[in-house]
Amino acid sequence: MLASFFESIKYVGHMWPVALIRIVVGYQYLSLLSARLQKGYLEHAYISEQLNLSEAHVLASGLYFELFKSLIQSQWLVMTYVLLTIEGLIGVSYVLGLGVRITSLLGVFLSLHIFLYFELVVGSGQIYLLYIHLLFFLIGAGRCLGLDYYLFKSRRGLLW
Repeated sequence: MLASFFESIKYVGHMWPVALIRIVVGYQYLSLLSARLQKGYLEHAYISEQLNLSEAHVLASGLYFELFKSLIQSQWLVMTYVLLTIEGLIGVSYVLGLGVRITSLLGVFLSLHIFLYFELVVGSGQIYLLYIHLLFFLIGAGRCLGLDYYLFKSRRGLLW
């Protein structure tokens, strides 16, 4: 497995800038997770409050938004655990380069929801993060400097 890791640099050597961006984005997700845990995200309904703050300026509306809003406001602790788990999975996956295509789809889903429902609270840079997740999915960014190259060699398929 270790030999495959070093061989991935030679095989997909032109993708090293994408691999560095993948590792930095993964580190950012892990540091965001750590900051949220230190801030006390599990003791207070921050997600529900942010949804109420951005409700007047939300880009999406309709039945899905109402269901999403009622689910977050009624089950804010469960949704906070879901958010922190997804961020942790994306961070670990991007740093190790393991299962990047699967977790980049999770990242697209998460970024799209944050952009559509919390845009004014988080900032306008969230749409660029959505594009980065799509890029990682399309090119299989885990193959260079990641463990996905080992799985790509042994188990050919679209997941790696």
